[in-house]
Amino acid sequence: MSKKIGFFGALLCCTIGFGQYLDEFPTKVNSLLWKIEGKDVKKDAYLFGTIHIIDKDKFYFPKELKKIVSSSKQVVLEIANINQAEAMKYVILEKGTLFDFFTPEQKDSIFSWAKSELKMEPNQFKMSYERMKPFVLIQVASQKALIGKTESYDLTIQHLANENKIPSVGLETIAEQMAIFDKMDTIKQRNMVMDFICNPHKQDSLMVNMFDIYLKQNVDAMYQYMQDDGGSLMDAQEDLLDKRNRNWIPKIEALIKEKKTFIGVGAGHLGGENGVLRLLEKKGYRLTPVYF
Repeated sequence: MSKKIGFFGALLCCTIGFGQYLDEFPTKVNSLLWKIEGKDVKKDAYLFGTIHIIDKDKFYFPKELKKIVSSSKQVVLEIANINQAEAMKYVILEKGTLFDFFTPEQKDSIFSWAKSELKMEPNQFKMSYERMKPFVLIQVASQKALIGKTESYDLTIQHLANENKIPSVGLETIAEQMAIFDKMDTIKQRNMVMDFICNPHKQDSLMVNMFDIYLKQNVDAMYQYMQDDGGSLMDAQEDLLDKRNRNWIPKIEALIKEKKTFIGVGAGHLGGENGVLRLLEKKGYRLTPVYF
């Protein structure tokens, strides 16, 4: 992508006026960054769609975006200042083992996958993962699609906030996020894991396609792609996306009232008829795309 123009394009202007860009679904507007305006918004407020992890050679964080983050008075993320030690507490099973979730045939498939994809023999894999929750295998399988070094927009934004001594706020906690998976029944958790384990090449393709859609900046297209090809993950859409989006709206409304605010959440949460953009619009806010 020459000079990364394909990602954010040339800097045209801060915004393109005050139209309602979201009435049509899917929107034809391609933008990951949106300005939030309304009668109760006294300072600038921006909403940005992140992708939690991406190949390093596809990562681009332009200076204009960095400036907006760095000049904010508060930064809002799904989870702020993630503590890895604390996070580990929520991925360990309180009782039983990982393998209690699966049939003998499924366990054999997992061991075969571990040997092929992780280069781990069954005993080694058991020692490393038997106390982990099934969700961990989804994380591991997802990251296998990434070759080489990776970057994270969320961590980059958090680093900028910390570097500039900007307070950061989380829309939810690690405990709340992990509780989403803990509340799923065993069959749903099992199906989600096996979908990733049994179709590693499909997952690789999904990740690559997701990155390409993200780089085109069409959040509705990303949402639709997740609907069409997200597999078993989208069986839990209400818990993973819709319910969380609704829970975030009153928190976002309270946060943007007084301080200049930058909000970064996964781009999959922005698009769709129940996405954060349209939920804010329904509350009377004006969402204007910002082009770089």
